[in-house]
This record gives sequence, structure tokens and C-alpha cells, in this order.
Amino acid sequence: MIKIENLNYKYKTGDFALADINLQIENNEFISIIGKNGSGKSTFSKLISGLVGFKKGKILIDNLDLSDKKQTLEIRKNVAIVFQNPETQIIFDKVYDDLAFGLKNLGFSKSEIDIRIEQALKQVNMLDFKNSYTTELSLGQKQRIAIASALAIQPKVLILDEPTTMLDPVSKKQIYTILKNLKQSGITIIYITNFIDEILLCDRTIIFEHGTIKKDFYKKDLIDNLSELQDFEFPGIISLINHLHLAGININLEDLSIQELISKLDIKDLKK
Repeated sequence: MIKIENLNYKYKTGDFALADINLQIENNEFISIIGKNGSGKSTFSKLISGLVGFKKGKILIDNLDLSDKKQTLEIRKNVAIVFQNPETQIIFDKVYDDLAFGLKNLGFSKSEIDIRIEQALKQVNMLDFKNSYTTELSLGQKQRIAIASALAIQPKVLILDEPTTMLDPVSKKQIYTILKNLKQSGITIIYITNFIDEILLCDRTIIFEHGTIKKDFYKKDLIDNLSELQDFEFPGIISLINHLHLAGININLEDLSIQELISKLDIKDLKK
């Protein structure tokens, strides 16, 4: 469980990036965090991953206190983060070496490193690229390697900060498949996104605004909270759900593709 109490964070300018954040995330939850640029969502991801320190408030991850430097190593074994640009995360020429680097720093043995790398690459469908040069990979493949590097430490919490921003539609779908599979594995996922469609991947959505939590709701309650998303563009499925809702057609939010939604609609409803 992640428990955040009265978390505050100021920029060097003195302006608040986050103010009085109180939040609880249960184990195995898949959370999406959305908000406009400057809302504080990326700062939030860096704070809970331990990349940025804070002076006011508390962050507990399975009772590990992020403000306690004595627990830093244990926290790094339990929390991993992936950013939007994989090229800033990959530092070695070979895929194997890139995944091994973090594991070596955490003190794992060579045999354990080999096992973890193979498992992580299988999770992102990149095992055949274990000995490939990272410079020869596509951007989508590089992002999957970045996710594999995070998974190799076998974290309890995986944070992804806009991981599909730079990817083409095919690569995005590959990431979505990985996340759906990870959701079944029991890992807690915190997914920062600017693509509103992507909130349908998650169990729960948190909207950040001006460094505060504006709204927190579960996927089953999305239709009741569409008004909270009016400040965002409604692309793809969210737009379809909104139009059908306004037309009085009930939608089952477990149906995540347009084709599945249409197939479940009554033709009579469409004619109304």
C-alpha cells in the first residue's frame, strides 16, 4: 500500500508544485494520473519514486518511509519508474548490459541477474533481443527495454510517466498489452498520461490541477465524472462513450475497444 499524507513540494522559485496531497493507493491497483502541463503529475511521480526529495509530508510504501535515507536501498528494490523518452534511460550499447546495470548496483549475483533479465524480457516480448545493440532498436522497442529494465528489479510498484507520448499507434498497443498482462501479475501500477483514452486501461483515475487533487474516481464511475474531463480533448473511445451517454445508451466500461462497444449496441438504439 502507498500512503501519502500532507505532501507538499515547492520549486526553487518558491511556487508550490504540489500542495497538501493526501492519497492512498492499494496493493495491485492500476492508477491513472492525468492533468494539464504544470498540474504537478510528473513531480508527483518523481517524489513517489524517490528521485526527488521533499521536506513536508510523508510517503509510505509498504511501511517504508521515503524520507528515511536508511531505507533508500530497500525502496529502490520495490519502486521503479519509466519515463516518456526511452533514449534518456538506455545507457549501454547492448540490451543485456543495460538491464544488468541496475541489478548489479542493487547487489544481485550474476546467476540471479541472468534469471531476472530473461524473465523481464519475456514480459515485454523482447527476449530475442537480449544480445542486440540498443542503437538498432526502434523507439517502441527501446521503450519496451526501458520497461524491462524496471521490471528486472521485480518492483512492487511500477510508475510510468507518459510512456507512450513518443510512440506510434502500433507501439502504443504493444505497451498496452504489456500493462494489461502486468495488471494480472499483482504489481501496483501508477500511470501518468496526457492521453485521455488511456484512463480506460486503469482501475482508477486521479485528476491533478494546480498541484492539488481535483478528482479521484473509479472506472465504473467514469460516466458520472465525464464533466470533470471537459477541460481535456475527448479523443477515441472517451468521445464515443460521451456521445452514447448523451444519447441515453448505457455503456459497459469493461468494453475497451470501439469494435467491442459497437458490437454490444442494439441497432435500434443506433437509429434513435
